[in-house]
Amino acid sequence: MIYLFKVAWRNLSRNKVRTFVSVLAITAVVMIVIFARGLMLGFTESNFQTYIDNNYGHLRITDREYEIRETLLPLDYTVDGFAGEGKSEMITEIKSLDRVEHVLPRIRFGAMASIDDSLIRMVGVGIDSAAENDYGALKADLKRGRMPERENEIYLGSGLLQRLNAELGDRVTFSFADAYQSLRGRSFQIVGIRESGVTQLDDNFFYLPLSTVQDMLWMEDEATELLVFAADTGEAAALQTEINELLRERNADNYSTVLWNKADPLIEMYNEVGNLMNLVYVLFILLGSIVVISSLNMIIRERTSEIGMMAALGLKEKEIMKIFVYEGAFMGVLGSLMGVIGGGIITFYYSLEGIQVEVFAELMEELDVLVEPVFYLIFNFENLILSFVLGVVVVTLACLFPAYKAAKMDPVDALHYIDD
Repeated sequence: MIYLFKVAWRNLSRNKVRTFVSVLAITAVVMIVIFARGLMLGFTESNFQTYIDNNYGHLRITDREYEIRETLLPLDYTVDGFAGEGKSEMITEIKSLDRVEHVLPRIRFGAMASIDDSLIRMVGVGIDSAAENDYGALKADLKRGRMPERENEIYLGSGLLQRLNAELGDRVTFSFADAYQSLRGRSFQIVGIRESGVTQLDDNFFYLPLSTVQDMLWMEDEATELLVFAADTGEAAALQTEINELLRERNADNYSTVLWNKADPLIEMYNEVGNLMNLVYVLFILLGSIVVISSLNMIIRERTSEIGMMAALGLKEKEIMKIFVYEGAFMGVLGSLMGVIGGGIITFYYSLEGIQVEVFAELMEELDVLVEPVFYLIFNFENLILSFVLGVVVVTLACLFPAYKAAKMDPVDALHYIDD
């Protein structure tokens, strides 16, 4: 075995240029795979988290009718607890479940303001400031000021602030319809400015204390949705099972529970694209392997008589085959190692600096897709190790056929190749 390794390693230096080109091809495709995986992981993680923090949680509880009519932001179908006893008791019971980490009650409603004869449409969100601060996503986007805590305090997106021609500390007035479809108006003092980086959120959303929204919309101890969070997304399915069991026990079949990755067709599409990309990564490696296969075919052609000599001296077909497989594997290891180093450096750099994609983000906004304007690649050792193993394994497997052809040569014909 060691002897065969030595022969294969020595053979790599017999044509240094060809070996270098083969190794370089593997290096390039492994670098591409590492970069592509880092980009895909960064894109999906960033956008998944945006949807989780703002729309769905790990699991969202709504009234079944609200889920159907959600685009209209109705206030008729609410989460008002078990048998209409109020959401507070319901939240307490949900929090007692083993996998529950956070429960965020929210009320979404439509609003509008008139500025310089222009009508500005907005979406208001009533939030439990204490629960939101504990979870931390809204607070992490705080650019200036603070979260709303008292009555008539408002926290709004930086883009909406500009649309309203307002500044931190100013008062804004807008109109809204309450739960009885009565048109009302109210003024609020701006105490905080949110900058999430997602234009769709920053330009259209504002946030008020939940108690204030309940009072002005006539929705005592109600919410339009409950966002429930486990420790991580991996526990979401088990969390849904627990909550569905609780709802069945309390005969609350009017509520619907939806997992974060089943709530939007685009998220499901992201998952499908992620699975498809795994096949693309393998195809990339195979593309680089073509150079290695071509090199091995040329090597076999050049060493036909040598292969016949090895067979005549007693080397078995399996041993001849191993020599050429080892040559290909060595090129795969060297190329994959260099690709990991180069791809790792590039991925690490863009994990810190990010990639500006404003044009893509603007395009996605037209489709009502929440996309951040900067993608940060994910740098982790799992990506590097997986890409290295993938490179070595695919290249080695790709070398099996030319190595098999070499091993199957007839020794007499191979030796006769000298005379040709």
